[in-house]
Amino acid sequence: MIFSTMVSNTTIRGSRRALMSSHHHLLLLSGVASLMPAVTNAFISTNQHHSNNYHQLTTSIHRRSVHLPKRNSFQLSSSSSSSSDEEQPTNSVTGPIYEMTNDDNNNNTPPPKIKLFTKEGCTLCDKVKDILSEIRTDYPHSLYAVDITDDDKQVWFDKYKYDIPVLHMEDVYWTKHRLTKEEAIQGIEEAVSAGGEFECRKGEPDAGRLEH
Repeated sequence: MIFSTMVSNTTIRGSRRALMSSHHHLLLLSGVASLMPAVTNAFISTNQHHSNNYHQLTTSIHRRSVHLPKRNSFQLSSSSSSSSDEEQPTNSVTGPIYEMTNDDNNNNTPPPKIKLFTKEGCTLCDKVKDILSEIRTDYPHSLYAVDITDDDKQVWFDKYKYDIPVLHMEDVYWTKHRLTKEEAIQGIEEAVSAGGEFECRKGEPDAGRLEH
């Protein structure tokens, strides 16, 4: 009888412990469940914060992007004494680089006229100019610069904007990009022997036509 009572008491105590343990687990799960909305909201808020920061950063970068104009007819300059911007024309390089006359030519005929289509700061154009200048005493010719960025040179800008330096001999297309001394001598001799006539070469660039 006593043994049966002890077993019964032990069973009851075990059941109570099991119930208490289950109760604790239920409380724990309930607490976790109650925290989930707060955790979810915090996660969403953090993502939105990062998304807003990214949007602000990309917007700032976009606004600070620099777009260079195709033509440089004007520059914007600011002065500490004035709150408004002033427009200043850039330096045109159009004009004679050097000119030679009949007296400079051995056969007393007008020296060929060469036009260099260029713009300010064109280093390849400077190299071509140096080549021609080096031979002008032995092979007389006149050299003129045509600045394709001038307001009245829109036609030439549209054609040659990607290909300067471009050279014309006696007002017809001769060559582009670069020039060797041998090529320069050959071209000048051809123009002199033809009495000022020069055969237009193939391959004249025309960027405007290709873009349409």
